Amino acid sequence: MDTSRAMDQRSKRRGWPSPDALNMKPIAFNLEEALAIENTYRPNLLVIQQDLLPWEVTLNDRDSAIHRLRFLRVWFDLPQSVFFTAVTYLDLFLSRMKVQEKYIRCLAISCIHAAAEKEGYSLDDHKLEAASRNVCSIRDMLRMSDIVKEKLRYFINIYDRSATCADFLTIFLEVLEYISRRWEVRLHASEVLKKDQLLVRLEVLLSDSRSAYFRSSILALVLIKLELEGLMAQAVSSRSMYFVGELIQLLAAIRELQLTCKIKTNELVNCYHNASIVLKHYDDSARIRCIANPMWSYRPSFYKGNFYRTFQVPLDIIEEQNQIFP
Repeated sequence: MDTSRAMDQRSKRRGWPSPDALNMKPIAFNLEEALAIENTYRPNLLVIQQDLLPWEVTLNDRDSAIHRLRFLRVWFDLPQSVFFTAVTYLDLFLSRMKVQEKYIRCLAISCIHAAAEKEGYSLDDHKLEAASRNVCSIRDMLRMSDIVKEKLRYFINIYDRSATCADFLTIFLEVLEYISRRWEVRLHASEVLKKDQLLVRLEVLLSDSRSAYFRSSILALVLIKLELEGLMAQAVSSRSMYFVGELIQLLAAIRELQLTCKIKTNELVNCYHNASIVLKHYDDSARIRCIANPMWSYRPSFYKGNFYRTFQVPLDIIEEQNQIFP
């Protein structure tokens, strides 16, 4: 039974207007396709800790590398798809290959280089080397990038599309938007769930192994659920009962998506608990510092002009404002 038909039958049993199957079919197809390859693109990160030797990469090293990728994504003004693809490459590589701790920085830089190439964006190798604090030479970075692409060639070349957490988030938002319009909910999903804001928070969840090891569909669904519940708490405190009623209908659709994706309740609860802790720590921080110290040493040859000595350039801390729906 396909996704659109399953949601249609459950809607009828609950007495809700059933979504238009014809218009819902493209979204349902994208969801089914993503679910079919989900486990391939979201490896079990706990494998990293198995039979771990003292000099090998740990989960903490992995999290530090993801923070570095976040910084480089913002520094080079890359689209978020490059970051999510780079995270996928890094996690796939670490789950299949044992890596020494001293190589993790070079591996992270190589993953974002390969991801940018995959997404059709060109990065200046010299600037990438300098912004990464010269953790490895351009030659080493390109060689490591080729190794990543060789080890993951099955995932890079075989599948026409990926199934990252961002892909599931996009699909879920499309489903909620369509259902809210079909059910004549006056408060549409796109009005309360800002995709740009959710993608930033998804980056935060992927930067912490406590939440990153869950399935992509679970993590994306939990993030939406947390946002809706946060908005509901604000609506209750302001006694906006109409707003509460609209949000309840969107939360009901979350339950439908959980059943469609065959997400077990205990998996959802565990992910909800861990994601809540990670996001609370993120929200409580007035300023989020990248794990890499934002003090970069540049060589004079990096710039055009006459320079006679090396110098350090302090970079401003990147602030990410948490916009709350009024």
